[in-house]
Amino acid sequence: MIVFLEKVRVRTVFSAFEPVITEPLELCYLKAVLNEINIENYIIDDLFALSAPPEVIPDVVVLTGYNVAENEMITNAQVYKSKYPHVKIIAGGVHIQCNPNAFHTNGIDYVCHTQSLNTFKILIEKIINNNHSPTPGVDSIENDSWESDGQNIADEEILYEKEQIMPDRSLYNIFSHKLRYLEKRRVALIKGSIGCPHGCSYCYCKLLNGGRYVKADYVKMIQEMKNINADYFWIVDDVLFSGRKDALEFIEIIKRTGLGVKIIGYLRADFILREKDLLPSLKNAGLAEIIVGFEAPSNDELKGYEKSTNALDYPEVISLLKENEIDLTALFMVQPDYQIKDFRNLYKFINANKIDVYTISILTPIKGTELYELFKDKLITCNPGNFDFLHLVLKPRLPKWLFYLLFYGVHIRLLKSKRVWKYLLR
Repeated sequence: MIVFLEKVRVRTVFSAFEPVITEPLELCYLKAVLNEINIENYIIDDLFALSAPPEVIPDVVVLTGYNVAENEMITNAQVYKSKYPHVKIIAGGVHIQCNPNAFHTNGIDYVCHTQSLNTFKILIEKIINNNHSPTPGVDSIENDSWESDGQNIADEEILYEKEQIMPDRSLYNIFSHKLRYLEKRRVALIKGSIGCPHGCSYCYCKLLNGGRYVKADYVKMIQEMKNINADYFWIVDDVLFSGRKDALEFIEIIKRTGLGVKIIGYLRADFILREKDLLPSLKNAGLAEIIVGFEAPSNDELKGYEKSTNALDYPEVISLLKENEIDLTALFMVQPDYQIKDFRNLYKFINANKIDVYTISILTPIKGTELYELFKDKLITCNPGNFDFLHLVLKPRLPKWLFYLLFYGVHIRLLKSKRVWKYLLR
């Protein structure tokens, strides 16, 4: 058997700069599963100019992609089916977990809506053996109609288990010199937890894995780091630590192993403030950069997000990180009903707190969330490619041209960023 593993990507207005380039980690996990059962496989990813090898005919093609790539994934499936009529197409990834029905379409044979690597292995083995019995976490097409997996309580162990599989790092080893997080180079991705323990109204991550949060195994995580020759490790868990106990455990394991690492990770503002005494120890443990979702500079907006953080604490959080020489990437989100004064207030907040690196998104209801159901009748577009947090999908209060002018105008302060210039000039 031969399997193609393809990451379907969609370019955005920032793609020309590519401030962040990372390996397709989900495919590296799937590759490790296939390697384990001795199946020939190839990763296909335009970002790294990895195309389908000529004269190789696949038996199975696995397509993954984010929400913006929904149409492209379906199109690619149909192209593969046209070129290789007997190929089996598997569609998977985080977007599909809560939106499997969107992929019940011509060209796709299996829709995998679970993160379980064991389920993927079972599915591949069933395809090899021509076994058509249901696979928990997978929808399959039979006789031109889609069959649900018939999931029940007994399936939970399969769907939600904590797995010990390490991703294949051969692609990292080849392209490590190209991988970066802004000015930070040779960045390897690490994934520990599944889902998110918090309940922000706009967030898709809390719905993953059936809404069941699985905490990271820090011993496994650090063992994985020991085997990768990287300058930085970007832990892409939605929160690096859900509480003080997690942070203390992480610090202790780092001390015990004596591993010298530099880590990029996500933390909430309330955690940073509440556990500020741990920041020096976290810095010594290797925490080099924290990505913080501030979302908005005022509590009125935060209430609508069900964020449960206090915007009045944000200046102190920023100061604490500066005092401990930990880099910050601040995440903000603007609403479609923003007026000129709202954009002005956001710019003033960023400027007053001397935030060096930040990103700004437009509030976007993601298909599969409660927020999407709440606003779907008010959407001004249904094109998945516009749901990239850089396009308006809800009608703005300001004229569109003025909204976008102000939205990108707030980014102007990034031209003062030493880190941005270090990236641009390198």
